[in-house]
Amino acid sequence: MPRKPDKTLFNILIIVLFFLIFMPGVTSGAEDPVYVGVLLPLSGSDGQNLHDALQLAKEQINAGGGIGGRPLEFILRDTRTGDLITYAKYLVKDPRIRIVIGPHTSEELFLISDLFVKNQKVLISPTASSDEIYRAYAGTGYVWRTIANDGDITSAVMQHIKAHNGEKVAVLTINSSYGKTFYDWIPYWAIENGISITGVEEYSDLEEIPDAIDHLISQNPDYLIFVHSGSVVEIGTAFLTLNAMNASTHLYFIYPDVDEQGQIWERLDPGTLGFLLATGLWKTGSVSMISTQLPDDTLMLMSKPWATDFSQEYHTISNTSRSDFVPEVYDAVLVAAAVMARFTAYPDKSPGNAAKSILTNETGDTCDRSEAGFQSAFNKIQGGEIPVMTGVTGPLTYRKEGVDRQVPWYETYRIEEGKVIADPIPYQFREKSGSGMDLSDTPSDTTQPTDKDLPTGDYWAVIGALTRDWVNYRHQADALTMYTYLREKGVPDDHIILLVFDDIPQDRLNKKPGEVYHTPGEEEVRKQANPDYIGESVNKQMLIDILSGTGIENDEPFLRSNENSTVLIYLSSHGAPGGNLVLGDGDEQISAKEISTVLDNMAKNKRFGRMLVVLESCFSGVLASNVKTPGVLVLAASAEDETSKSTTYDSELSAWLSDEFTNELISLLRSSDRPFTLRHLYQQLYYNVRSSHPSITRGNESLDVPVHLFFGGDNNAAS
Repeated sequence: MPRKPDKTLFNILIIVLFFLIFMPGVTSGAEDPVYVGVLLPLSGSDGQNLHDALQLAKEQINAGGGIGGRPLEFILRDTRTGDLITYAKYLVKDPRIRIVIGPHTSEELFLISDLFVKNQKVLISPTASSDEIYRAYAGTGYVWRTIANDGDITSAVMQHIKAHNGEKVAVLTINSSYGKTFYDWIPYWAIENGISITGVEEYSDLEEIPDAIDHLISQNPDYLIFVHSGSVVEIGTAFLTLNAMNASTHLYFIYPDVDEQGQIWERLDPGTLGFLLATGLWKTGSVSMISTQLPDDTLMLMSKPWATDFSQEYHTISNTSRSDFVPEVYDAVLVAAAVMARFTAYPDKSPGNAAKSILTNETGDTCDRSEAGFQSAFNKIQGGEIPVMTGVTGPLTYRKEGVDRQVPWYETYRIEEGKVIADPIPYQFREKSGSGMDLSDTPSDTTQPTDKDLPTGDYWAVIGALTRDWVNYRHQADALTMYTYLREKGVPDDHIILLVFDDIPQDRLNKKPGEVYHTPGEEEVRKQANPDYIGESVNKQMLIDILSGTGIENDEPFLRSNENSTVLIYLSSHGAPGGNLVLGDGDEQISAKEISTVLDNMAKNKRFGRMLVVLESCFSGVLASNVKTPGVLVLAASAEDETSKSTTYDSELSAWLSDEFTNELISLLRSSDRPFTLRHLYQQLYYNVRSSHPSITRGNESLDVPVHLFFGGDNNAAS
């Protein structure tokens, strides 16, 4: 006979199921871990230190109860032993992961960031410090970091030099994305602090350092700022080169303490070495092959010493007492856990929204760095509050637009009597000063020209994007957008000479073949354009011929203006120190002096009545300062010693779509609801362009002329 079912066992199962489903606080997934991905170099001596920092933070969080009762767990991918892109794709596809800590460098971040943004997963880098990251991802909510932005650090460096009466500075930087931030921002902050830049150079190889220093020191700067790769040999080469010259110039080192292997150079003075080891500036057990004593008055910017309690905690799980990036990695875990606390409480919101909610809007109590403090913070977050979490590097509070901390973590020092002395320069967020907006040395409103003084002839424009290749996408987008604006204003196509290499539309990297954009997802600017010169015909001689009228008797698209014409020349390109404009892939340049000569000859040959030259390039202020041709005004994107910065990064295309100066110029032209003068336009540009100091010619022509005369005329002016 068949056995009867065991009703007792059946009833027990029903009761257990009831409790699992309906009893409050009891769910089948209550103990499931909260997963966070990690994409960092985790092997080798320095990699092991990062791994130990991750484990310390995890153990402390879990010891207090985890996140809402759920333990924190990592899914680790060691980029030292595997392919970054492969690992990134794996972590993005894993449905358990919403946040990844990493990657290690700024270059790596740009390689994978679009993948994470597109899939709405958050990246928190503890080590990628380039300012380009901030400019690319501010406001997205998907890219954050616990390390300081090198652009902010640069401001502190220049304030430090100013405090030591430095008036002239030379700059030598490693040719990398890390070095580029300092190359870009030191001249900017020099202007803001009233310091002169006597020279700026980059180096790629160790052998280039002595010659570069020899050239830079010839201008007798007070300080030589050396931005190195971290190699102790580079540091030693710079010191020994300068020392051999017996120059009065002092060195300024940025993060001079650690090389790529985590080693430092040893001080001859045992007291100095003991001080460094005791304060945690440098690591124990790591001494380089170079043993030398830096001279007094050497200035340095380094990471702050570790707090004693954290140093003791870290030493319990690591054989190393001190190591680079350990505090930033530890704090990245705290940030990730806080964001996941918010996301698990409000899963209908995106991880990016969760990050912005709790990292940029802290209004509640401060929670200390302890097991109890972590749990208090997570509980408050899950209850809808927004507390202030504290990490090893201070309060984990971020700017409203995201990405960067409100207060970066650094310290400034000097060498005095052979010892390292703390020389603090407190961080202060500085708005751009308005000194460059003073146009008192130009003709004033009282000399404003009358209508009879203005050209009455036709309108012409020469628009040129002088570079090629995908990396220079923005230059062609800038020029095409200016062309589009003029066409919108009614300028006939045969009165606009357009030069553009035109390789971007069909570049193999273009995910939108045939198209070019200046703003993501908005107006396409290539398909309706009609370039006159493309490819190899965009060269120095062609540009000179177009402007000067050489060969104008041929039936070619040349500038056919006369003494009554209003002419706009807009050129977008890279600029080199000294004001040279780069053409093509950099093999050809046209100097500011050559452009000035062309403009002088155009004036002699009566090829314009009034002209505005707009330059979107680095160091373009050189031309604005030197052009004295009657009837010519020059509006430049940057100061003489300064770079012009890109803006509007498209993560889908992995490209910068515009430069900030041109982006702001077009915006101002399109948004103006009333007539305004070139003076007013410049003042608005100077104020609104936050990453450079736009320049304009002063003293030779009135700036009090209507802007529309130079940007399209009266719609029918060209007909």
